Parts: sequence; C-alpha cells; structure tokens
Amino acid sequence: MRTRITAALASLSLALPALAQPALTPSTTSPATPSPSQAQPAGVAQALATEQAFLSSRRAVSLREALTVAEQKNPDLQSARQAIALAAAKTRMALSIAVPSLSLNASYVHTSVAQEFKAKESARQQAEGTVGLVNFISTSFTGMPLSDAQLAPLRSQQQEAVDQVQDIVIVARNSLYGTLLLQQVLFSPNFFLLPAAWEGGEAAKLGTLEAREQILLAVARVYLGLEGLAQLEQAARDAETVALKRERDARAQATVGTSTEIAVLRAQSETAQARSTLSALSGQRVALLALLEALVGEPVRPNDDVPTRFEVTAGQEGDTPWERSYGLKAQAVGLKIQERLASVDRLAWLPTVVAQAKGSYNSNRGFAGTNFIFDGIVAAQWDLYDRGVRYAQQRENDAKVIQQRCQLEGARAKAKANWIGAKTNLEAAAVALQQAEAQAALATRAQRQVGAAYENGLTTSLEVSDIDNKRFLAASAAAQARAQLEIRKVELAAAEGRLASLLGLPEN
Repeated sequence: MRTRITAALASLSLALPALAQPALTPSTTSPATPSPSQAQPAGVAQALATEQAFLSSRRAVSLREALTVAEQKNPDLQSARQAIALAAAKTRMALSIAVPSLSLNASYVHTSVAQEFKAKESARQQAEGTVGLVNFISTSFTGMPLSDAQLAPLRSQQQEAVDQVQDIVIVARNSLYGTLLLQQVLFSPNFFLLPAAWEGGEAAKLGTLEAREQILLAVARVYLGLEGLAQLEQAARDAETVALKRERDARAQATVGTSTEIAVLRAQSETAQARSTLSALSGQRVALLALLEALVGEPVRPNDDVPTRFEVTAGQEGDTPWERSYGLKAQAVGLKIQERLASVDRLAWLPTVVAQAKGSYNSNRGFAGTNFIFDGIVAAQWDLYDRGVRYAQQRENDAKVIQQRCQLEGARAKAKANWIGAKTNLEAAAVALQQAEAQAALATRAQRQVGAAYENGLTTSLEVSDIDNKRFLAASAAAQARAQLEIRKVELAAAEGRLASLLGLPEN
C-alpha cells in the first residue's frame, strides 16, 4: 500500500506542476480547421490514439463511485480487513479460558492374558473350612464328631452361598473403556486479561479504518490529479489550435510578402511545442489511469463533466482534531492493552482453581461391581516460584509500557504537525488559486488586446507569440492550483480522520 501511495505522489508531482517550456494558449477567435499539411506528426498522433484507446476501455465514474469500488476490490484494503478476523479469532481464543471444556475418550483393549480373581474357588474353600471348623468345635465340646446327617443342612447352606459367588474379572481379554470429562476453570489470574481481548479487537478495527483512510486518500489524490491533467491537456489542445492558426496566418502573410520566413519558423516552433506538451501530458495521463486502476481494482476513469469540488472547514486547534485520526486511536488502545498486561503480571502469583466432573465406563465390573463411576474434583495450583520467569516477564512488560507510551506521544506530535501542515497548505492553496485565476484573467484580456492590435498591424508576431505563451502558462497554473486545492482539502480531512465521511462513505 505504501509503495502504491508513493508511486501516486511521484506521478502526481510530475503531472501537475506548470511546465517550464513555453506553449501557446487559445485566443477568443474561433480557430479554423487545420489543413492536411498541418496534421499532427505520427508520434504525437500515436500517443493521442493510445490515450484515447486507454480512455475508451475504462468506465467513467465519479470520485465517490471510484472510492466505493476501491472499498470492495482494493487488495490492500481487503488484506487489512483480515486483521479484524484475526483479532476476532484471538478474542475467542482468549475467552476460551472462561468457558468449560468437555472431552470424551474411548478405547478398546485386547490383551493376551486375562486378569481374573477366582472368587468361586475361594468361597468353596472357605465353605469347606467352615464345615470343618463346626465339626472340630463339636468334637472338642462333646467328644464326638457330627454325623453327615447333622452336617447336611450346613453343607447345603454353604453350597447355596458358593453358587451365588461369581469369579471377578479385573481385566478381560477384550475390554472397553470410556471417560467423559467436564472441566471448568473457577479462577485464574488470566481472567484479568479478558478485557484486553475486546480491546485487541477494537485496536484491529481502528487499524483497518486507518488503512482505509490512507487508501481512500491515495485514490482521491490520483483521481483529482487526473482531473487536473485533463484540464491541462485541454489547455494544451487549445494551444495547439491557436498555434496552427498563427502558422497559417504567417504562411499567408509570407506568401503576399507582408511577413518574413522567420515569423513562419517561429509559428511552426510554437506548434511543435504545443504538440510536445500534448504528448507528454498524454503519457502521464495514461500512467495515472493505470495507477488508478491498481488502487481501485477496476478499470475506471474520471468523469468528463464538471470537476470534483469539496467544502472543507478545518477544525480549531483547541479541539485537537488530530486526535480523531484512527491511527492515533489504535495506538492509544494498544497502550491500554500493554498497561493491562503489566498490571496482571503483579497478580500472577494467585492460584488457578479448577473443577472437574468425570464419568468413567469400564466393561470390567471389577471389585466395584458396576460399569459406571462418577468423580467430582476441585483442584488448586500455585506457582510459587518459576525460576524467575514471572519477574523477568514483568520487567519486560513494564519496559514495553514505557516504550508504547513514548511511541504514542511521538505519534500524537506527528499527527498534530501533519494537521497543522495540512491546514496551512490548504490556506496557501486557496490563496494561490485566487492569484492564479487573477493572472489567468489578466492574461486573457492582454491576449485579446494584443490579438486585436496584431490584426490591425500595430504589433509584431513576436509579441503575439509571447502573450500566447503567457496566457497558456497562466491557464496551466490556474488548472494546477484548482487540483492542488482539492487535494489539500482531502489531505486535511485525512489528518482529522474524517475523509470517508467527507467523501460521503459510511464508516463500516
């Protein structure tokens, strides 16, 4: 974007200044159509044909239409707008710390050796031991062991208990496991950084608006420069017509012997100068049209009707209008974010508290006797000492705060100087336009008087040539002053951060 803006300014500086070489301008007398012998040279005709072909392939639009298309198709502006999308993504990422997380894990495990607890065999051995113990006690107290009929009810009871016992599978050969985990951070020092997420998005929007202002300013400069070139080119065309008339008159006078060959040569030289000026202006206009297409993103050209005019009133210095520029606002928000980071560094010692709810599934019931288990966990973590990383980060952020504050003050001073320069340049351009228009009016009257005197034989062709050159230079200076005045107006509006509103575009 900066490269294109610089190219626009360079092209504009070549196109708008008054030409140093003298040239002719039109008189009030209607010129006659040039004869075939006075046709334009092949090089000049080719340059003008190239310009006409270039113009015909482009759609004529107003400045507001050109800026509207640039907003939609300018690649630099589209790239700058992606910063908003990136900031929104980072904002969502920062907010994720306050949002619960839910995860599900599942796995299938096959093992070559199953792990089981033989509970039935253990119960059978325990039942036999119980019967033996009862028989032993009876023998110890009565001196006689119990009969099988007496032990039968006990054996039956123990057998029923053994039949109800099943072997416990701890890990089967094929097992299925699943875990559903819900985790919520209850408190973290990073919670204090959540406002910085929204501020980062605001800074991205302001930065995009600043890029938009600069792109619109570049488009407006090139567009207005093209309008100024069109006025200069029209003056040069009129000058060529007048030069051809002077040349025909000189030839006619030389034929009847009332003039010398020097007058004819002087008239031919003036015609060549006018055509050289036309060729140079044509090349510059084509170059600026190509640059306008690059900035707008579509082949367009300025309208051929009334040139664009603006009404801009500079703000008062006491109201600090330069503070409304989007670039300065973006840097102010950036300083606020950096100060917030530095303040959170002093709270980094606080704990992080996390709550978890975990549900587990195990295809092996195991000793718990169930496949589903639920756990509720509340945990806290303190980073008591992290090898000094926290303190180093704190000092780094403090230094960044000071650096950002200094950069903001420097940008504020530059923005103020830019506004003062734009305001002063606007006032100077208005005065220069008044002077240029007065000089053009004076040269027009002088041209009429000298032309009338020449027709009556009261002056020489040299004086006519001199006044024609002065008339063209005055008209060129007036056209340049008009274009410069409009450019100074848009520069002042950009310095105050209201270029889009001046040009009638909504602040998206």
